[in-house]
Amino acid sequence: MGGTFFAPPFGYVHYMRIQMSIQIDLVRNSKDMHDFLSVPDAIYADDKGWVAPLRQVRAKRLWSMKPEDAHTQFSLLLVRRNGEPVATCSVMRDGAHDKAKEEHVAFFGFFECEDDASTAQLLFEAAADLARSWGANVLRGPRNITRIDETGVFIEGHYQAPMMAGHAPAYYRTLIEDLGFEKHHDALAYEIETTNADGTHRELPPELQAKADAVQLENLEVRACEPWKFTRDLDLAHEVMVEGFRDVPDNTPLPRAHFRALGIGLLGFTNRHMLQIATVNGEAAGFALCFPEMNEALKAAHGDVGPGAIVNVAGSLGAIHTASFKLLGIVPKFRGTGLHALMIKHAIEGVRTAGYTRLEASLVDERNGPMRHIVETAGMNIYRRYRVYQRKI
Repeated sequence: MGGTFFAPPFGYVHYMRIQMSIQIDLVRNSKDMHDFLSVPDAIYADDKGWVAPLRQVRAKRLWSMKPEDAHTQFSLLLVRRNGEPVATCSVMRDGAHDKAKEEHVAFFGFFECEDDASTAQLLFEAAADLARSWGANVLRGPRNITRIDETGVFIEGHYQAPMMAGHAPAYYRTLIEDLGFEKHHDALAYEIETTNADGTHRELPPELQAKADAVQLENLEVRACEPWKFTRDLDLAHEVMVEGFRDVPDNTPLPRAHFRALGIGLLGFTNRHMLQIATVNGEAAGFALCFPEMNEALKAAHGDVGPGAIVNVAGSLGAIHTASFKLLGIVPKFRGTGLHALMIKHAIEGVRTAGYTRLEASLVDERNGPMRHIVETAGMNIYRRYRVYQRKI
């Protein structure tokens, strides 16, 4: 069984593999994209825990990924059986990651597949062929686009509506592992209730409270984001993210423009207390970034962004009770000062001020010992586990 590559005039490399009733090729037009985005509808039709992504928003983002970009190679693979879409995945070569980590890795993401081992095998063979053509020697994933997108296969945890970190049927783990993929690392989701059963505020664990109270940094200011200086505060947070996450495994700094877009998109409609900024002498020192757990409202949209869906989501916004603690960063020179504890304290207070009663933190790389210590000493418990796999190709 062979593959064929050729370059059409518009710059996309087309790959097609046909065997019996199965056809695998690249997403090249709006019909392909429609089929690509429709696969989850069939797979999760009876899964009450699944929250459909907003298809138009996802399509726009996927079309914006240009394979001819000097730093990124990106393609979408679509599997059809007898003309019907049954499986998907993306393949990405991240030049910035390879340069920073001295690897030759291609990431697969947006993985969805019918419960059929032969379909999964053909899909991953096609992904591996494409990755090798780009010079990669390892296929790793799932990772959709960036490190803070949906990552890993959901393998453990209770089935409530998932936070913005992905969902998967139980058989995905078997499909992937049976094809020779091995664990690369796990990513963990933590949770904690911010209020007690009687509605009173839940106290911080004594160890964390003591560290927060003991912080002594001259000219330290910790404050909520100022809406009239929103871009400035996001840029301060980005400075911390770049410096504070340099030593995190598999981390590649997120470009400032991407970080701004992420923050504006998710914080632009919520309470300013969800972003806490720390400065020392006016310079960036730390930040804590939380988002409303939008899946609790987006479930009402059923993947649509039409007027009716928007009305349904708007009516559900008041029912969101969970905030997602997405990022906590401390500039290296301020580590060991207790600033992380103070930032967690302010983050929890900010979440309460914004009206949320539950805080979840996702996702934390299991290899990131310092961050795990921080969230675990804050009283948070693991409630979901996601696995990233890899295989030499």
